[in-house]
Amino acid sequence: MPDKYELPVRVSPLLPGAGEHIVDYKNLRLTERRALTAIQVLTFKGKHDQTAVAIGKALGIECSTEPGISNSDGKTQVTWNGPNSWMIVCCDDEAGRKPGELLQTLQDAVGKLGAVVDQSHGRCALRLGGARARQVMAKNTAIDLHPRAFAPGRCAMTSVAHMNATIVQVDDAPTYDLFVIRSLARSFAHAIEHACHEFANE
Repeated sequence: MPDKYELPVRVSPLLPGAGEHIVDYKNLRLTERRALTAIQVLTFKGKHDQTAVAIGKALGIECSTEPGISNSDGKTQVTWNGPNSWMIVCCDDEAGRKPGELLQTLQDAVGKLGAVVDQSHGRCALRLGGARARQVMAKNTAIDLHPRAFAPGRCAMTSVAHMNATIVQVDDAPTYDLFVIRSLARSFAHAIEHACHEFANE
């Protein structure tokens, strides 16, 4: 990145909560994933396969051209995000990257094969996990979340609580990462929190 370029301070789109977690039950936990870097890569016509290879080589993570696949090294996710498009997400501190480093790495790798855009300030990320997480998600989306159909490493762009969102299943606990545009963040978090309430006393 240029020496004089400074990234703006990242501010949560959610109202301050009473604690670290939005929901913290025995079988459920809902948390905002704060200070994430989210980069959108959209390939130019005829460059899809080349771009996938370039991303995979730069990050050391397979970049699948198959819809509905999200690959991760445990710190950085490379998620299918529509035709000819991926969303690459990480927490810079956890991944050992400097602010702006992921953007620069992807811009250098992709070059003229596609467009690379920092969407960090336009996204809110929530993580929902626990034994009841699948039931909570089933209240809010119509996609089939049975393990035979949706397992770790799967993703979907779909309606969640009547809002457009991206779902990534992280593990078989199950744990889900949920991405929604910033302007809908508060309504989205409230809807997921409300769906958790029936399991509060288990």
